[in-house]
Amino acid sequence: KGMSGKHLTGTVIYGYLWDEKREHWLVDEEAAAVVKRIFDLCVAGNGPMRIAKILKADKVLTTRAHYAKQKGKSIPDNPYSWNESTIAAVLERMDYCGHTVNFKSYSKSHKLKKRIPTTKEQQAIFRNTHEAIVEEAVFERVQELRANKRRPTKAERQGMFSGLVFCADCGSKLHFATCKSF
Repeated sequence: KGMSGKHLTGTVIYGYLWDEKREHWLVDEEAAAVVKRIFDLCVAGNGPMRIAKILKADKVLTTRAHYAKQKGKSIPDNPYSWNESTIAAVLERMDYCGHTVNFKSYSKSHKLKKRIPTTKEQQAIFRNTHEAIVEEAVFERVQELRANKRRPTKAERQGMFSGLVFCADCGSKLHFATCKSF
């Protein structure tokens, strides 16, 4: 089933809904607008923590609250408390480009519950299997920005060489001319 390009999970990711036969993903317009906004905020230079604060300030429902509202269930106590790990997970999903990515993790045995992540080379990517929410160029730009994280200082400004200068010995990023190998 995984090699046929079908989604392996029974659940759908935030921004999509199942069709009637539960075979294809359809765009959930309300959630898709939030996903697009998350990507746009990241391209504008905001990190996951800042994006979470912006969504909370604008009173955007979290993924759990959105699904509870859709299904007519009770909404959580704090429906606007976005978590930076949720934002980071959204930013890392290639599924938003309209591609299905299977075999992201595996288990050593059917008896073990622990999932072990696979490398990018071991994953199977099937292109254009459902409607895209985010353009691939935007997704690639976000991945590039996330690879070169640049954190502002407490004075809300970034150093000119922030995220660009690395130690010649160990390869780690230099923070104020300090490194682990010194």
